[in-house]
Amino acid sequence: MASTSMRTPSNPITKGVFCYNTRKHLLARLISNSSFFGRKLVDNSLSYSTSTSGKKTLRNRSELVRVSGLNATSESHSFDVVIVGAGVIGLTIARQFLIGSNLSVAVVDAAVPCSGATGAGQGYIWMIHKTPGSDKWELAMRSRKLWEMFAESIQHQGMNPVEILGWKKTGSLLVGRTADDTVKLSRTVEKLSEAGLGAKFLSSNDLLVEEPALMVGKEGGAAFLPDDFQLNARLMVACIEKANRQFTSEGRYAEFYYEPAISLLRSGSTGEVEGVQTLNYILNAKKAVVIAAGCWSGSLMQDLMRDSNTDLAVPVKPRKGHLLVIENFKCFKLNHGLMEVGYIDHEAATLQPSASDSGPIYHAQTPSISMAATMDTSGNLVLAVSLLGSAQK
Repeated sequence: MASTSMRTPSNPITKGVFCYNTRKHLLARLISNSSFFGRKLVDNSLSYSTSTSGKKTLRNRSELVRVSGLNATSESHSFDVVIVGAGVIGLTIARQFLIGSNLSVAVVDAAVPCSGATGAGQGYIWMIHKTPGSDKWELAMRSRKLWEMFAESIQHQGMNPVEILGWKKTGSLLVGRTADDTVKLSRTVEKLSEAGLGAKFLSSNDLLVEEPALMVGKEGGAAFLPDDFQLNARLMVACIEKANRQFTSEGRYAEFYYEPAISLLRSGSTGEVEGVQTLNYILNAKKAVVIAAGCWSGSLMQDLMRDSNTDLAVPVKPRKGHLLVIENFKCFKLNHGLMEVGYIDHEAATLQPSASDSGPIYHAQTPSISMAATMDTSGNLVLAVSLLGSAQK
C-alpha cells in the first residue's frame, strides 16, 4: 500500500506499492490465456463473483460509520492525527497510534474500507517472488514478521486466527513450465536459501505430488517456500476496525467514511499542514496528517497540493489486474498458494515519468499476463491476474 506522512510542505515522505484494480470483463479470456490449470476452469460452467473496487463485492462491506462518537452536525473537529485512507495501511497506522500512545485519531476515506486495493487483494503473505537484497526485501520480511506476530496475538487472546483473520499457512509455489523457467527458479531457491528461508526446488514430478491439479509439462518445476501464509483481507479489516472502535468511547477515534479529502489546511503564518478539508467537515490535525490512499496517493497529493506553491510528484499509480473468487469450488483442490514465474517480472516493473497528463506509467520489455491462485479458509478458489505492458490496455 502507499502512505505519505506529511508534517510540513518541505518534508513529504512517501512509500509506494502497486494496486490491483478489478473488472469483470476479460477474466475468462485472461485465465484461459494463462493456461495455469489447462482448461479445467474455462470448460466448466461455473458461477462466480468478482471483487470489484468501488462496486458490489462478494462479501459484505463494512457498515458505514459516518462519525463515530461525535456530533455529526458539527463542521469542525480536532484530532492529534488525521489519516486519509481506510485501507489496510490507514487502519493499521490508526491502530498503532491508538494502542501505542494517547493520541486521538480520525480516519477519512472517500468510500469505505475494502473499496480499493485492500478489498481487491488476494491476501497472500508470500516471500517466494521476492528478491533478497532488493530495495523491498527488508520491508517485506518485516511485514511478514509483523503479520505473524499479529496472528499470534489473536491466538493469545483466546481467539482463532483462522476465524478472525482467515489466517492460513499455505506455503507458496513459484511455478514455471519451460527449461528456462526452471533455471530461473533454481536461482531463486538458491538466493532465498542464502537469505535464511527454507526454500526448495521441486521438479515437475515433485510438483505434481504437491499439486496434482497443475499442468506444467516435463520441463516444468517450482520454487517452494513451505512457511508462507495468507489471510482474508476483509476479515482482517473487520478485526482491526472493531479494535479501533473500542477507543471511540474515550473520544480518541472517529471514522469519516464517504468523505473524500478535498484540500489540506495550512497555517497562514508558517505554511505547515494543519488539517484536512472533506466534503462536509474540517478536520484539524494537531500533530500530523497521514496520506495512506494506496495507489491513488500520487493523484490525491497532486489534487491536495494544487493551490500551494509546492511541486510534489508521488510516483504511485495503479497497475491493472483482476481478481476472481469462485465460491464453494469443488472441481479440484489446491494445497498451496501458486504463482506463475512471470510474476517476478511484474514485481520488477518500474515506474517511469510520462509526458502525458496521466502521470507515471509502467514500463516492461514485453506485454505479459501472470496468475496467482490459492484457496481460502472457506473453500473458495481465489484467482489473481496481473497485466503488464500493453496487456493493460
